[in-house]
Amino acid sequence: MYEFDRVIDRTHTDASKVIPQSAAHKDCIPLWVADMDFAAAPAIQEAIVKRLQTPIYGYTERSDRYYDAVIGWMGKRHNWQIKKDWIVTMPGVVPAMAVTMRTWVKPGEKAIIMPPLYPPFASMIASNGGTVVTNPLVLQNGHYEIDFYDFEQKAKDPAVKMFFLCNPHNPGGRVWSREELQRIADICLANDVLIFSDDIHHDIVFSGHTYTPIASLSPDVADITITATSAGKSFNIAGFKAANIMITNAKLRNAFSRTVQALGMNDLDVMPIEATIAAYTEGEAWFDAMMAYMQGNNKLIEEFITARIPEVKVFKQEGTYLKWLDFRELGLSPVELKDFLQLKAKVWLNQGISFGDNGAGFMRLNMASPRSVIQEALERMEKAIQERR
Repeated sequence: MYEFDRVIDRTHTDASKVIPQSAAHKDCIPLWVADMDFAAAPAIQEAIVKRLQTPIYGYTERSDRYYDAVIGWMGKRHNWQIKKDWIVTMPGVVPAMAVTMRTWVKPGEKAIIMPPLYPPFASMIASNGGTVVTNPLVLQNGHYEIDFYDFEQKAKDPAVKMFFLCNPHNPGGRVWSREELQRIADICLANDVLIFSDDIHHDIVFSGHTYTPIASLSPDVADITITATSAGKSFNIAGFKAANIMITNAKLRNAFSRTVQALGMNDLDVMPIEATIAAYTEGEAWFDAMMAYMQGNNKLIEEFITARIPEVKVFKQEGTYLKWLDFRELGLSPVELKDFLQLKAKVWLNQGISFGDNGAGFMRLNMASPRSVIQEALERMEKAIQERR
């Protein structure tokens, strides 16, 4: 119905995903940047066209239509009953990380992250004067676990002011359980550590798993939590810059909002507003169909690699459409692995080392493409690895 198998040419749209960054990317299948190669939901397309037909594109406010859409989606899909007053809008989750640092972490103070992790977590801490403290995830039987002892010891440092959580986790694909989140929250509460939770992939959760906003655990946990969400990943509208930052604690919210206003980041453009409203009020059927298709892509990848490329290890997917692949058995350095995949296999993935030192030997593959494209990429990797055997 929604033509997820349709291959759409993005080469003339200035899409970040398809613009070669080096000669090595020529003729590569680009499966790196975290957006989808699927057409957005028809309801979103129609809402944008309808708005364009009123040919005045001036300053636009977030009316109750916008807030009701966000509140309705979070309540219906995630059983989290949020309030309009909690929501601070911003043009993205990464800018919200920067605002968080500037609001609560003074130069030289510290923030904890759990690598391997989406690179802007570390860069936003460092570029805003903070010191990055790593609590590396532990790989056990193809599954990442949190080292809670190490986390607690580091949280006890008085210089640690903030913990940056990613739920679901990018790139490891974990959807943290309620029990894991409660242990994180208890440690942060005991040590006066604020939590910033990047939940941008919150909707993209696979069968058998449930996303829990950490702020929903209890009023005490909500009081120390800044939660960042967006429709961007779920509905492939990341090019429309919009994020919703939920902060229940009025004191924290006011401090965050003051920084947002001081940086001039408190407005949204007209199209992100319309796209978000349409996504959350009319896009559910498309989203469910997309997730069913994504589960098929995931099944293809796991079965293909397990049967035909045993040198590569796959992770069971809990959340996100980003597949974390373990190439360490090939014995290649990060640079050699990148060159091998781009020059020999002609597949362009994210380098694991960019997610932290414990990402060396891994690569991240974006599953959100037509199945024929995923199949071709897998066959290219298989052929290159066969030739290397």
